[in-house]
Amino acid sequence: MSGEELDRIRRNRKEIEERLRDVEGLERTLKALKLRLLLERRERLLRKLEEMETNYRELVEFEKKAKEDRSYMLELRNELSRENAELRKRLGDMR
Repeated sequence: MSGEELDRIRRNRKEIEERLRDVEGLERTLKALKLRLLLERRERLLRKLEEMETNYRELVEFEKKAKEDRSYMLELRNELSRENAELRKRLGDMR
């Protein structure tokens, strides 16, 4: 290697080191941005999960209430059916 080439390498060394620092800085920035993105995604997913859990609890409560209402309506229907049968019988006896 000639002295001229050696001098050129020494001069370019600082430029090369600067570029490497820039690359390292960009890599750190990229990692920070990726981390921020992942944290934001996680936060959105946690909010969505919480919303889904709330909706599920409401749905379970609604289903429970619907079963209770259905049971009540069946009892009421049977009671009305018995009363109607009794009234028909009374009307039949009156004729």
